[in-house]
Amino acid sequence: MTLSNRSIVVFAFDGYQELEFWYPVLRAREEGAEVKVVGPGEGPCESHLGYPVLGDTVPDEVVSEDVDALVVPGTVAGRPAVSDEQVSLLRRLRAAEVPIFASGSGAHLVRELVLDVDPDRVAVDADALPAMFTRLRTELAG
Repeated sequence: MTLSNRSIVVFAFDGYQELEFWYPVLRAREEGAEVKVVGPGEGPCESHLGYPVLGDTVPDEVVSEDVDALVVPGTVAGRPAVSDEQVSLLRRLRAAEVPIFASGSGAHLVRELVLDVDPDRVAVDADALPAMFTRLRTELAG
């Protein structure tokens, strides 16, 4: 299985949990997917340990029809600090029936904003990330 010719959007925001963010980004790139990091706006985001990441694009530039999956990582403490534009993108992708994968507090955010998320697309913690990624790969490469 491969993710070649697939486009995956991963949210970035201040306070992101490093493993929950980088695991799906790096694994998807390894599998050949085009991964777009979508920050809350211009400028870098810092993880809870202070590691910066720059978004590849901003939410308003993402075209729903060009996205095969969305990944929403969590934070170490509290609700992810998503922007209004990221919330709008999340809702647009949900309406377009794009599969949404989430981990940790990112799953709570998705449930809060779009009401439901497939439990098989959720990693409750970092130990569950491999299973979540396997599900992502199976759905997109199948």
